[in-house]
Amino acid sequence: MIKSNQPVISVVIPTRDRGELFTKAVKSVFDQTYTNIELVVVDDNSATPPVINNAPEHVEVKYHRNDKAVGGAISRNTGAALSKGEFICFLDDDDYYHATKLQTLYEQLSADSSLSVVFGRIVKLSEPERRMDKKYLDEHGIIKSPEAIKYLHTNSSLIRREVFEDIRFDETLQKFQDTQLHIELICNAKCKYVDEDVAYWNDKHGLAQITDMKTQESHIRSLVNFRKMFTNLAKRQRISKRYHLVLYSKYLVMLRNYKRQFGNVAGITLSNLDVVCLHVVRLASFLLGKRA
Repeated sequence: MIKSNQPVISVVIPTRDRGELFTKAVKSVFDQTYTNIELVVVDDNSATPPVINNAPEHVEVKYHRNDKAVGGAISRNTGAALSKGEFICFLDDDDYYHATKLQTLYEQLSADSSLSVVFGRIVKLSEPERRMDKKYLDEHGIIKSPEAIKYLHTNSSLIRREVFEDIRFDETLQKFQDTQLHIELICNAKCKYVDEDVAYWNDKHGLAQITDMKTQESHIRSLVNFRKMFTNLAKRQRISKRYHLVLYSKYLVMLRNYKRQFGNVAGITLSNLDVVCLHVVRLASFLLGKRA
């Protein structure tokens, strides 16, 4: 396929020892119907460096290897900084794109210069029928509430470069950096959702994922990073006071659920306010007939 005169779209894939899953992710970029692509692979210090072969003519490949493992947020930002595309998108190394992903989202952005980012539908392999709740969209598909993030995914967007560079992933987060990015986009830019399949979330491959919640340590990591995420957003004035309260309420519910499962809140640093509010949440659960 010959490279077109369309603007360059940069696809950033951070990877670490994913083997055949990574190969499938890369192939889904090579197989895109859009024909002017830059693929930036950021190897997060894999034990076995990834192999990238047989790139088609319309895809320029760049490879960068981190000197040490630094995680998803830094790796994605590094890839974006190394890229040159007018538009930027991301792909996790264990997932893959629909063949028309880039073309579908590019057409939306090129048709409306006021749009900052366009999201398409992410197909979660364990819940393939799950779809966006339209109450979070206006009649034109513009996302009007950050609560829509539960239906969004890092793999399912296309972002104008200048918009991404103004936000970037929060490099202090080991988890929820995708949530942080999507909240900032929705709260500070014009974002559209189109109900067309653009990417596949492969949550059924059985290997370790950052979303796994199988151990007490993973629950603690989620609590710590969720708290850090909304605290940082508030400090940088990227969310309203009202939405800060919404996120804090979600955090309290996470704390309550953690205490239910493990019997205490050991390993979690709580302020006096946290302790008081947690008691309020537990009391409310009791009064509503739920186990506190």
